[in-house]
Amino acid sequence: MTWENWIPPFVNRTDLFCPSDRCELDPTLYVRTKNQCCTCHAEPSWKLFPFIYDLVLEYSRRGDTAQLIGNTTRTNARLVHSNGFLSKQPDNVCEFVNLVEIEATYNKISSIGNISCLQMLDTLDLSFNSIELIGNSTFQNLPLLRELRLISNGIKTVEPYALAGTTMSIFWADLSSNNMTIIDLSNLVPENRFCRYDFSSNKIVEIVNEQNFQINVDKIYHGGFVDLDANNITQWFDFKDLGIDDITILGKIMQFGLSLQEMKWTCDCKMEPFLELTQDALKRIWRDYYNVTCWDPPEYRGLSITEHFVKGDKLHLLICNKTSADKCPKECHCFYQPKNRTTVVNCTGVGLTRLPQYVPEGENLTLLFEGNTIESLEYREYLNRSYTISLSNNQIHTISSNAIESIGNNAFLDLSGNDMYELPRDFQSFDPCITKLGKIHISCDCGDEWLIDWVKNKRAEQCKNTTEIICIIGDESVSTIDLDLGNFCNNDTNLKFFNILVGIMIALLLGISGILYTFRYELFILRRRFISKRSSKVYPYHKYDVFISFDDNDKELRIWVMKALAPYLQNFGYRIYIPCRDDKFGDVRKDALIDKINICKNYIIILCDKYHTEKNCWTTVEWKHIWHSFKLNQERQVIVINYHQLESSEVQENKLKAFVRVGKDIDFSNRKHDLFNDIKDRLGSPIRTNDGLKCAKTKFAARSLHNN
Repeated sequence: MTWENWIPPFVNRTDLFCPSDRCELDPTLYVRTKNQCCTCHAEPSWKLFPFIYDLVLEYSRRGDTAQLIGNTTRTNARLVHSNGFLSKQPDNVCEFVNLVEIEATYNKISSIGNISCLQMLDTLDLSFNSIELIGNSTFQNLPLLRELRLISNGIKTVEPYALAGTTMSIFWADLSSNNMTIIDLSNLVPENRFCRYDFSSNKIVEIVNEQNFQINVDKIYHGGFVDLDANNITQWFDFKDLGIDDITILGKIMQFGLSLQEMKWTCDCKMEPFLELTQDALKRIWRDYYNVTCWDPPEYRGLSITEHFVKGDKLHLLICNKTSADKCPKECHCFYQPKNRTTVVNCTGVGLTRLPQYVPEGENLTLLFEGNTIESLEYREYLNRSYTISLSNNQIHTISSNAIESIGNNAFLDLSGNDMYELPRDFQSFDPCITKLGKIHISCDCGDEWLIDWVKNKRAEQCKNTTEIICIIGDESVSTIDLDLGNFCNNDTNLKFFNILVGIMIALLLGISGILYTFRYELFILRRRFISKRSSKVYPYHKYDVFISFDDNDKELRIWVMKALAPYLQNFGYRIYIPCRDDKFGDVRKDALIDKINICKNYIIILCDKYHTEKNCWTTVEWKHIWHSFKLNQERQVIVINYHQLESSEVQENKLKAFVRVGKDIDFSNRKHDLFNDIKDRLGSPIRTNDGLKCAKTKFAARSLHNN
């Protein structure tokens, strides 16, 4: 092998020699440069020529301290001492300033100590010792340190900038098989060129940036190879947490090699932005160490990230699921899809009867509500955040003008396969070729000229397969594309107007009667709320402030009531009765429930999907007598906590449904985070003490006698 002197452009030393026959590379065949090759294969002159002076180690006391024996002025000195009893560096190590290599493997060294005096040190190998900490000053004053090996030490902490800095140029660093759980970004991105940093087979779960290290966009990072194989990282890196707000900056370190194999990666939306940014480069520049595979979700297990998702153009499959905590409607599948810059709410065929009240936050929503039994397109706040709204194959027959106004003109709206018989005029701002209505039949009259203009001005004939509106006028059905209303309309409108007016009045009376009956419980609750605020009537005294009724078969709900709600209220002086806790053994349960309900001032109903069902007969009994007591006593309050965030259509019992309809229920998710305060405010002050009760009773009796 032929060696030639090599002077690295990034470190001030002249004693390195590079194998010229290995590192004379043809740039048309190899990606890396000669400097990259020499960084990995160069050797100092003292290794190539017999200029080594070996020092002798003499123990002062076994297993504790030792001294170096030798000429302190000799150059190229070396200490090799393996399988010994060293617990720290020799006491007089700083006297040998010409030390170039220390190999002290398989000893008992627990700390590297202060070795900044060894300015000529080139190679340090302390593998298989007991070192736990590498400080950020440990190697700072060792400008020629080129090789560092600390394998299998049990190292737990490597401080920021411990391996990288302006005064250091470590070519090789091997810290594999240790106990690190985090690694700082500053130790992975040295400014100077390096060959390989090996952190494999540790316990690293994340990369951090504790000192706010920043990639300098004005510098050139020549890089090297970083090995993080066989660690415990599962989640892709959050670059914002690493101080990288613009991931295009990562282009400055594209020269680096990074191996992330043998880990249980979660392939989700966190990966997508980085993979999309590097997609073209990864297709052109392939390395075996790029072959990282997924572990989660299970359907992706074993799939190669680069082969399947990047080269296969399937980055759209990298998603993050949303849960009910993110406002995903019950029974729906919600996920964020960064490739298409959208959040998808997929409620296809889940039995919806109306639009969900809430969906996850975010812009550019994709709403897939097809195949349900939705009858009305009502206004929802999230409609103006949606760019795709699919409501095909439902039973929609009425459309709210407010809903149409809130939908953007460029949004794709699919209403095909419904039972619409009218269209709000607000549709005229939409393009009928983007808005898919399918073929619909609606009743038209002389006031629907806007519909004819809309269809003709928007060139709907070009997309009849998407939207075609058939007008029904009398006994005729005519496509709006061919319709001329002048052929059907006349001036004899007085009779028609009178008939319409009479019909409206009859319909109005019937409608009001129907509404009053349908919403009789809602009206009672609203009326009760008004009366209770103004009532001055004195009612009998009670033993308990509140009776809590809930499905005690629900374990999670029962724990929340017992561990959270009840202690909170009791802490504020409220007396609480909970049937599953306070019922006495041997009592006739139904009679005991009725007695306790009658001596409670207020009632808390925790509404869940099984509260009022045949499977839960006791909550049905409780609610029956609670409603009876509530109806007869104006001072009593019923507080409904909507634990499962049910919509009124999901509540079977009419009286409970009324509380939800009028908004008198408390949403368990409680976005303002004041659930307990809301409950306390509705309960009012707790009942008074016995002394207070006696005083109040005396005043009450005196007032009664005076009135008589």
